Amino acid sequence: MATSTSDMRLSGGHPALDFANTVDSRRGRWGPDFLRSFDDLLMLAERTTVLDGAAVSRLHKKASAEPQRARKAVDGAVTWREAIHQVFIAEDTGRAYPSAALKVVEKAAREGRSRERLLHTKSGFAWSLPFDELEDVGRAFALAGLGLLIARNDRREVRECKGDNCGWLFLDHSKGGHRMWCSDASCGTRSRIARFRAQLKPKI
Repeated sequence: MATSTSDMRLSGGHPALDFANTVDSRRGRWGPDFLRSFDDLLMLAERTTVLDGAAVSRLHKKASAEPQRARKAVDGAVTWREAIHQVFIAEDTGRAYPSAALKVVEKAAREGRSRERLLHTKSGFAWSLPFDELEDVGRAFALAGLGLLIARNDRREVRECKGDNCGWLFLDHSKGGHRMWCSDASCGTRSRIARFRAQLKPKI
C-alpha cells in the first residue's frame, strides 16, 4: 500500500488527475491524504513532469527557508485539488460541472497564467511558469486541470474507479475504451476476488 506521493501509483493518465488522486481513498472511507508537506507536493510535481529536477531543488531550498509560506502553499494546493476532483467527478456521473469548484480552479489558473513567461526551448516557444514562488507548484496543477477541461471535446470522459476504498479518477487511454478500474492489477484484481468469494458463499 502506498504511503506518500513518492510511491503512490500514477494511474490517472494526466497530471491533474494524479493530483486529485493524492487522497488514497474517496469511496467507503476517506484518506489517508498524501499531500502532507511541501516535499510531498514537490515529489508529485517531479514524478508527473510538472517540474524538472532543477526547479525541485530550488523550491525545496526556498520552502526550507520559508516554512510558514510553504505550509500555506500546501493548504492552497489541497483546496485546488479538491476543486479539481469535484469538477472531474461530474464527468463520471453525468452531472453539470459544479460552478463553485470551477471558479476555484479558474482563479488558481488565472494566477498561474499571469505569471507565465515565454520561453524558447529545443522544441520551440512555450509558455511556462518561472517556479520561483512556492505557490507556483499548485498553480501548475490548476493550469493542467483547466487544460484538461478545455480539451473535453478531444478526449474521453474522466472516469471514477468503483473499486472498494478507491474512487480515483482516470482517463481511459486503452484502445477499446472499456477500462473500468484505475488499475486492473489492484482494484480490478480485488474486485474479481471479492466477486469470486461471494459466489462461493453457501446460499441459505
